Amino acid sequence: MTRVLATFAVCLAASLFSGSAEALEIAGFDVERDLPGLGVWGPIAIITLRFLAALFGVVPSSPVLLAAGATEGIVLGSIYVLIGALLGALTAFLIGRHLGRSFVERRGWMDALAKTKFGGWLLDEETSQRRLMLAVFYCRLIPGINLDALSYVAGVTRIATWRFLLATFGALLPYTVLLVAIGHQLVKLGPTELIIVLLGILLVSAIPVVWRYWPARSADS
Repeated sequence: MTRVLATFAVCLAASLFSGSAEALEIAGFDVERDLPGLGVWGPIAIITLRFLAALFGVVPSSPVLLAAGATEGIVLGSIYVLIGALLGALTAFLIGRHLGRSFVERRGWMDALAKTKFGGWLLDEETSQRRLMLAVFYCRLIPGINLDALSYVAGVTRIATWRFLLATFGALLPYTVLLVAIGHQLVKLGPTELIIVLLGILLVSAIPVVWRYWPARSADS
């Protein structure tokens, strides 16, 4: 019973946090049995999958974080995930810087960011380096923003590379540790505790929806 609930919890958490159908397929992978069996390739797989999630967005990141916690523990799991995330974000940043503004504009990423307060900071050509760094940090914390696109957009701004990486690390750290810790605990909990966790995941997953639509509904009224 506990095993079934744990598997369901991973699937539910992955699908809610990623909002992607592919999350269920990755979460269906038996992380307790298969990933540890990869040996040294397990951490490499975690880093690679998180790298691809940050670079392309085709791999949902939440199942990777949950699997990292379940197989590698909180500390090592968080380290592997952050390495992959920072490498992916840096690669996207450098691609954006190399290909230029037109590459980003054609995909509509700049228009989406411009609608937010901190996105406006990032796109303002007169913004200071400190404010650009804060813009990247805050944008990564706002629900509903395309985090993969953010790295590409940041690449066409004046922000220094080290500032971009520092802001990205600071914003990703709490989210990463939280989901890795959830993955670590899911395989240890009993049925009652897992049900409580599921309810908590449902409540947390509702925050981005409320954040996104509440202002619009308030304005209409």
